[in-house]
Parts: sequence; C-alpha cells; structure tokens
Amino acid sequence: MNPYLPIPAKIVDCQQFPFEKKLFRIKASIDFIPGQFVEVSLPGIGEFPVSICSAPSEKDYFEICIKRIGRVTSYLFKFGRGDFVGYRGPFGNGFPMEETKGKDVVVVAGGLGILPLRSFIKECIYKEFCKSLKILYGVKEPDDMLFRNELEEWKEYAEIIEVFEKGGERQGYVSDFIKDANLNGNEIALVCGPPAMFEPVVEKLLNEGIKEEKIFLSVERRMKCGMGKCGHCIMGGKYYTCIDGPVFKYTDFKHAIL
Repeated sequence: MNPYLPIPAKIVDCQQFPFEKKLFRIKASIDFIPGQFVEVSLPGIGEFPVSICSAPSEKDYFEICIKRIGRVTSYLFKFGRGDFVGYRGPFGNGFPMEETKGKDVVVVAGGLGILPLRSFIKECIYKEFCKSLKILYGVKEPDDMLFRNELEEWKEYAEIIEVFEKGGERQGYVSDFIKDANLNGNEIALVCGPPAMFEPVVEKLLNEGIKEEKIFLSVERRMKCGMGKCGHCIMGGKYYTCIDGPVFKYTDFKHAIL
C-alpha cells in the first residue's frame, strides 16, 4: 500500500462532548499499538495527525477524538454517521506493552492526554496483563472530563484519582496529587498531556522512586507527514516525533530537549 495515499473509510458512529470535542468511530481494521497515531484527511481541506483512542482488540473499527481548534478539525466537526474520511497509518512508536505485562503501572493524563492512554487502559483491562493499574486524570473542570461512563467501569480494575483545576474534590494540577497514589517505586509510568505538565509530573514520579528508564511520555509535537520526511516534528536535531515517538522513554526525551 502507498503510505502517502489516504484510505477512504466510513464514520459509523460519533459522540459529541462538551467544550467542542467529538469522538468518531471509523470502520476500518488496522493493527496498531496503543500510543500510535493516524493521519486523517479531508479531500480539498487538509490532513492532521491524531492519536488512536480505541483498543487494538477492537478489530472492526478504530476511534479518534478531536477538539475543534483549526480549519480541518472544524470542518470534520460537521461530519457524522455515514460520512467518509481518509486515513493513513498507523504511524509512530507506541507504549511499551511487553514491558508492562505483569507489572505495576501508573498512568498520568492531563486534558486530552487521556486519548492515547485510553487505548492502553482498555487493552490492559481487556487482556488483564498488568499486575496493578493506577490512573491519575486531571482536567480543568468536571464537565471537561471525557469518558465518564468508562471511568466508572475502569474503577473495577484500577484505582482512579480525578483532579480538577476548579471544582471537584481534588483541586489543582494532576502533578499535585501523585503522592495520593501511594506508589511503591517499582511502577512503569505512562504520561500524556500538555507539555507544561511533563516537568512537574516527572519530578514527582522520580521523588516517588520510579526510575527514569521506567517513565514514558507521549509527545505530540507538530507532526505533519507522519513519516519523517518533512522535518516539522524533529526534536534536538536527532529525533523525529512521528517515527521515534510520539511515545518516548524519558531518558531519550530529556536528551532531545536539552
């Protein structure tokens, strides 16, 4: 298959969330690792990268969730069930699935960072391959929290700590409540969210005894072509986010940004 040529696929379901967010279920069978992304295209409008937020075990479709913030996403926001989009991929490097088998895992998500981590969480629960799972999920306010019904279901398998910048029981940033997770220091940590949260979250995880090489960050940084050709997403003159990432081991990520 030509990796530059989008494949047409039908939207079979969609769900709108508050604050200009929308979930699309796209009928296509693709093999991917949680943390990977696809390039979604609208003919005559443009193309953009977006993380797959469904689980690999859901074979007949994949899901993406977008926020209406630009020209292409604003146009896609008008689409609904029965409409067609194009996609390329999957691309990139995903979460370390083999390393998490039988291990204690802590997931730290900020805002839309829950999307690629949702893929991991659902696959982890479906295959029951983590020894334990703790999820810290921070958003601006309660109505901004995605997948509320799923969060309730996840509580049967994982300890979940919800954090809000305003409103709710825990107020502040998600990094402020890492200590509440009572980590043992042996966990593998998966982190995704706004770049501003990386430094405080990693600092708190290190303070809890988690080793640098066990921290993984999902970094979506100006990805354009998805194939390391255009150079838009290069970091540190060495790493291409679309190929070497978007999931980086922290020991690699810190060298890329220094």
